[in-house]
Amino acid sequence: MKSLRIIEDEHRAITAVIEGLRHLVAAIRDGSMAPDHGLLGALFHYIEAFPEKLHHPKEDDYLFARLRLRRPGAAPVLDALSREHTVGNERFHDLEAMWERFRADPGALDTFADGVERYAHFHWKHMRKEEDEVFPLAREALTAEDWTAIDAAFASNEDPVVGVPASKAFRELFRRIVAIAPPPWGVGPEAKPR
Repeated sequence: MKSLRIIEDEHRAITAVIEGLRHLVAAIRDGSMAPDHGLLGALFHYIEAFPEKLHHPKEDDYLFARLRLRRPGAAPVLDALSREHTVGNERFHDLEAMWERFRADPGALDTFADGVERYAHFHWKHMRKEEDEVFPLAREALTAEDWTAIDAAFASNEDPVVGVPASKAFRELFRRIVAIAPPPWGVGPEAKPR
């Protein structure tokens, strides 16, 4: 069951990055910060490289797949979460396109900022559903053999944020994110309420 702790840690790291993005864009929108497209690009790189390409596929291929075998009745929630992984990837690319429009036209900031808020809310709801609905089912239904396979898959994740060895560039990115993200995700200034 180590994988559930890993997934929770990864969810916290993903939340920190998305909250960092949210806070940065809010600061740009209210004029307290100039656009930092290098940092925005780094945040987008992290979101694409880790949650979209590594974390979500492993949830689908290992945790959800094993749970489907042990609890066929869980199929509706697992199907919904798998669809959300696909939708989340599509929303990420839509958000990335909004950022590109903002880079070309500063007048597109409001559309981009609204997109960031929607993306953050979508991911927060998605992770809550996984932790509140799927984790209890997994704890109850999966066998030791299931956990061995799932744990091995998640132990191999190379998330630069949750302590797995990573490149110097990713460590520096995370330091920058933590510096701008508000508590409890980082040490930056308090964010405005959602």
